[in-house]
Amino acid sequence: MPVRLIAVDMDGTFLNGEKQYNKQRFLRQFSQLQQQGIHFVAASGNQLYTLKNYFSDIQDQIAYVSENGAFVVDGTTEVNFAHFDPQVAKVMLADLMVDYAEGIILCGKEGAYIDEQTPAENMPKLNKYFKRLFCVEDLLQVDDLVCKITINTSNYDFDELTQALNQKSYIKNAQVKMVSSGFGFIDLIVPKQHKAFGLSFLQQRWNVSADETLVIGDNNNDIEMVKMAKFGLAMDNAIPELKQVADYVVGHNEKEAVLDVLDAVLTSETDTQLAEQLAKLN
Repeated sequence: MPVRLIAVDMDGTFLNGEKQYNKQRFLRQFSQLQQQGIHFVAASGNQLYTLKNYFSDIQDQIAYVSENGAFVVDGTTEVNFAHFDPQVAKVMLADLMVDYAEGIILCGKEGAYIDEQTPAENMPKLNKYFKRLFCVEDLLQVDDLVCKITINTSNYDFDELTQALNQKSYIKNAQVKMVSSGFGFIDLIVPKQHKAFGLSFLQQRWNVSADETLVIGDNNNDIEMVKMAKFGLAMDNAIPELKQVADYVVGHNEKEAVLDVLDAVLTSETDTQLAEQLAKLN
């Protein structure tokens, strides 16, 4: 059964270390994907507005699974937005603000929000990852639906931070799931509303099965969708846990490996041919 949906993670997968990709090559490939009726999805922990910025030329022609699966958009059409119960979000935020106020990014439907306590030296990093970012006096007064709380680990010891978060009651009782999206961020998300969850809405919308789906990722927050797809791929630079569940390990994000995968899909007429090509990419 031919591939009809390709979902790719962004940081560490589609993008190189400079947050760039070979745009001319990809746009040629994208045109071919359209001709063959293959859907392209950017599936990322990033906010929707950041993802659209990467695809400015075709931003209304592709689909997005953003915010680690919470915000799903097909072109200009909102497909699903999953969020915390407002009371749960406020309790969790009030608790986190006690120790981590300077590192919190509150992620909502309309944008991301940081507290005035955020150190100025953190802003270049935050502006790179959050293209719609607001600085407010009090995060607890933000009037937006919260889909994720992100903690910038720049000012904390990562292991100590994760250990402390694991002791929080809302994480221990599974009201909240903690995942690392890499690059110095820890995301607190709604349980079971991960990238595979978000992708399922697009599969239903397009009547695409898991057997017709290919996904590529590199980190902890890609595990569910890599396990879900018939062709689940891990980057050569991926974490070991993802490589263990992937069907194939392909090349490095610094060497346009995702674009090599797209070429393999475009030139393969059968699953067998695609499997043979994917096996050669690492």
